[in-house]
Amino acid sequence: MQKIKRVKNMNELKLIPYPKYAKVTEGILDCKVLQPVGDRCFAFDDFKEKIETYGVEFSANRGAVLRYSVKQCDVQDEEGYCITVDVNGINVSAPNQIGLGYAFCSLRQLIFNHDGKLPHCNIKDEPYIKHRGLLFDVGRYYFEKEYVFKIIDLCYLHKINVLHWHLTEDQGWRIQIDKYPLLTQKGSRRSHTNFGVKPHGGYYTKEDIKEIIAYANQRNIQVFPEIDMPGHIQSALACYPHLGCFDRKLKVATHWGVKHDPLCAGKESTYQFAFDVIDEVIEMFGENTKYIHIGGDEVFRHRWQLCKNCQDTMQKHGLKDEEALQGHFMKRLCEYIVDKGYIPVMWNGVDADIDVHPNAVWQFWSGEIDASKENDAKRSLQPAKGFIVSNSSFTYLDFPYGMLDLKKAYSFNPIQKDYGDNMLGVEVSLWTEYAPNFKTACARLLPRLCALSEAMWSKEKTAYPQFEERLAFTVQFLKHEGFKSRPLRVANPNKLRGAAQKAWFGRRVLHWQGLHNLIDDAYVTNKLSKKQ
Repeated sequence: MQKIKRVKNMNELKLIPYPKYAKVTEGILDCKVLQPVGDRCFAFDDFKEKIETYGVEFSANRGAVLRYSVKQCDVQDEEGYCITVDVNGINVSAPNQIGLGYAFCSLRQLIFNHDGKLPHCNIKDEPYIKHRGLLFDVGRYYFEKEYVFKIIDLCYLHKINVLHWHLTEDQGWRIQIDKYPLLTQKGSRRSHTNFGVKPHGGYYTKEDIKEIIAYANQRNIQVFPEIDMPGHIQSALACYPHLGCFDRKLKVATHWGVKHDPLCAGKESTYQFAFDVIDEVIEMFGENTKYIHIGGDEVFRHRWQLCKNCQDTMQKHGLKDEEALQGHFMKRLCEYIVDKGYIPVMWNGVDADIDVHPNAVWQFWSGEIDASKENDAKRSLQPAKGFIVSNSSFTYLDFPYGMLDLKKAYSFNPIQKDYGDNMLGVEVSLWTEYAPNFKTACARLLPRLCALSEAMWSKEKTAYPQFEERLAFTVQFLKHEGFKSRPLRVANPNKLRGAAQKAWFGRRVLHWQGLHNLIDDAYVTNKLSKKQ
């Protein structure tokens, strides 16, 4: 096991996220050999497999007794659990297998962080927030199935129970759709990335998705898909040009930034495409999720201003402008999803008709929710199905540490006001423009995910210095599990380093792709639109 200098506060367990209730008492239990008592189950088998790599032995007749069971214990939530460590051994209980899994996640970390010598303690733990999610973007960069498994493992260790899987982007289509085979044959690959020359591509087959869902379900993680429409869609338009306004021969986007060609909202074939994709997505994800995320943000509507089909549709339905046309588009998709028995989810960046559907869930990424704003009020305070908090200032882990350092991440308070039952949950996001591989993804996630997981799980957080003390142990634990974290000096950069990181990140604002969009807009305005 890893040796770390002991912290000053010996009465605090070395555990992240920290439990709701934890009391340390006198005494130490040697856990180098464990004698398990309980029925075989996934939670225990997974625990045993992992903990043997820490040098812990299991025996049928010697060592510290580890009793575990599914039974009623002193917690209210189904994800809760209880752990008692005393002279008689370790007792683990939970109301169901979900809680039992989280109990063993905690026990794994405790045994490693305390070097196999657990202090006598009493833990009663349950989550503060029900929906605790990680958005994982594979549209910008494809991650092989084995690395998706690793991301799920990381969620499990941090008691995150939702994987929001962002599967499509301008730069790549990552999910098999049988009715539209070109989406993966062509749309999943780009010729290069930014100024590089190396092609990039990949996608998940239906069998891959089945395996990933099964792997996640074993760990109490719901996987729900996002198919972003009608913007962020150039990878599909490159395959099927008729889905756009001017039947343009586009390529899968090779540079970051938002592209200006959305789906044509004036063609019935476009709606049929969306319905067909939704049908196959529902078939794949089935009972695993009740949510289908359809994006809807960052849609440039000036193509629709020039498109005869879009203008005819607006006139037919009495839509006053292109914003209302987007509302019409999203409403049709929402109605279709609801009719299928699922709940549509959209970003609050949908700058369109605020009443697209009463059953829609809104995901807020653009700062704090302001009830004084009409859109925020109607989308958050009076929804039928709730809303998701994803405040980008605290939860966007693509940001460099100079913009979102560890201290700021730990200060995140997901519930700024009394939302009652309206808040569905919280998600943090890993957008992958600057995370091309698993190693870099870990560097973006950790240690900030540790801080944010505690913000989602624990209502009463410890002071930051105590968190940092616990974190010193947990980063070693995560390293052993295959997840390398950024050092604390990097996670909390000084002002000079932070300013340099901000400048580096902000350079994309000046990227040549912005100029390309302007030139392209002029071409569409002066040539393509006049041919209609």
